[in-house]
Amino acid sequence: MFIKYVFLMIVISVLVLSSNTYSQVAAENTHLINLRSEETSKKCEPNFDTRYNRVEVLKIFGTTLNKTAIDYDNAAYSIKKTLKTPKVVNNNERPIGFFVFDLTDTSNKGTPLGRCMEFKDNHIYHFALIHTPSSYSHLVFLENGNLKIFKAVNCKNGDSLDDVINYLNRILKDIENKDEILERVRNYREYGIYATVDDDSLRCP
Repeated sequence: MFIKYVFLMIVISVLVLSSNTYSQVAAENTHLINLRSEETSKKCEPNFDTRYNRVEVLKIFGTTLNKTAIDYDNAAYSIKKTLKTPKVVNNNERPIGFFVFDLTDTSNKGTPLGRCMEFKDNHIYHFALIHTPSSYSHLVFLENGNLKIFKAVNCKNGDSLDDVINYLNRILKDIENKDEILERVRNYREYGIYATVDDDSLRCP
């Protein structure tokens, strides 16, 4: 009888602890979600490097992607088709319908629901539409306030990856971690967010 009583008390203790742990985890997750929501709903601070206005750079990216979608798919990606200039940046300075990944600093990225994107001099970025079938990859290098864009990389009539690598080899010749950056550039498709409903094919590498 005593053994059964001890066993019963152990079971009750485990259940109580499990319940408390679950509640704690749920509370922590809710807190993280709330923080995430607050983080993404706030307007970004101005880009640290004033040569690159975040909104203007994102607009260039968005309109470039829109033109690529028209050239390759004969359709604009933006749902704002009634606008002469499709809206590509939301009011909180996040991209609409596309992502931006910094291949020089992979912790720096821009997504519709992500943190604030920083545009930094001498960094190379990968940007593309999130919609997989039309996610033609573009690579851009920022230098002294200018944007060198390689469009529809490795697609028919697009820029080749070899051209990008050759360009960066010259530009980054004195950069200590050049090889690491170039390796990420070679694998640029790994640094992106892609989604689709019923068509997961990619029309070019």
